[in-house]
Amino acid sequence: MMRSKTAYATAVRRMDGSVVVGRKQISTLAQRWRWARWPFIRGNFGLLDSLALGMESLTFSGNVAIEDEERAAAEKAAEDIAAGAPPPPEAPDAKPEKASGGGMGGTMLWVTMIPAMALGIGLFVILPAWSVDWVMGVQPEAATPQLADSILRNLVEGAIRLVLILGYMSAISLMGPIRRVFQFHGAEHQTINAFEAGLPVTVANASATSPLHPRCGTAFLLVVIVVKIFVNCFLGWPTLWLRLVLRIAVLPIIAGIGYEVIYYAGRHRDGLLSRALAWPGLMLQRLTTRKPTPDQVEIAIYALAAVAPEVDLPPELEPAPEVSVGSSGQIIATPPIDDAEAAAQGEHADATDSCPAAGE
Repeated sequence: MMRSKTAYATAVRRMDGSVVVGRKQISTLAQRWRWARWPFIRGNFGLLDSLALGMESLTFSGNVAIEDEERAAAEKAAEDIAAGAPPPPEAPDAKPEKASGGGMGGTMLWVTMIPAMALGIGLFVILPAWSVDWVMGVQPEAATPQLADSILRNLVEGAIRLVLILGYMSAISLMGPIRRVFQFHGAEHQTINAFEAGLPVTVANASATSPLHPRCGTAFLLVVIVVKIFVNCFLGWPTLWLRLVLRIAVLPIIAGIGYEVIYYAGRHRDGLLSRALAWPGLMLQRLTTRKPTPDQVEIAIYALAAVAPEVDLPPELEPAPEVSVGSSGQIIATPPIDDAEAAAQGEHADATDSCPAAGE
């Protein structure tokens, strides 16, 4: 998935090897409200927009897979009937399927995400905050809070959280489907790196670039952990229930600061300070990216070309059909966009990949 300031596109390879591109105009919260673009505020709105677009893009790709499966089942049934087999019986209460816009809706995806979100909060928020008392013992009551002890406990909590996240990423990277996701993640970065370097965006040029990028959401995650330790040191070490409430309450502040750090590092990639800020996140990306295959780089190029008119498809890639994406990720129609309109939408386009902190 790639996005510019005015649109996003998701490219999906079908079961038969062809590619379909879902494209949708976007109107972000920052575009609607000027104050949502203020520093230390824009990061929170950017994260909300990225989360919504990411869920929508996932739903769209799932709907393409469902459409392929239904098409394959219908073709097999037609072949069986042609071979003399009786058609499968229909249920008495069966309803005709919609011609378009069916498949998996956003609500279904959100329902499946709720247990994962609950697990994430429990594993990366509640467990580190609780485990410090288990490791170091409950902080003794004192008339004056012990600053040094509180700072040490916050440092230990941050270290435990980092170890849990690194262990989790390392474990899931051993799973085949997740490893393939990480390859597509690397393909996004390579394509963007070729584009930002001013190179013709081809499979060969993109494959020669790094699969790491300083504006990646993985780098943002590491920055958040560090900023969280710093901010939490000002909150002391209250009782567990109050500690958990405070951890959640300061998340907007932490996200705002973290976003500005990533934003600066991405905009000044050649500066010494920017390289120092970006280096830990780039190292962490070695866990969440893998060297992609050429066909995976092709998918990233299709998505980028759909939102950046200045990017032409390489001659070896056939143009892919475009469809519109519904508000919940449905496949709804072919967008009637002429060349002049596309050029106007992509003027000065700041194309980015799908990482949450990828751009403004």
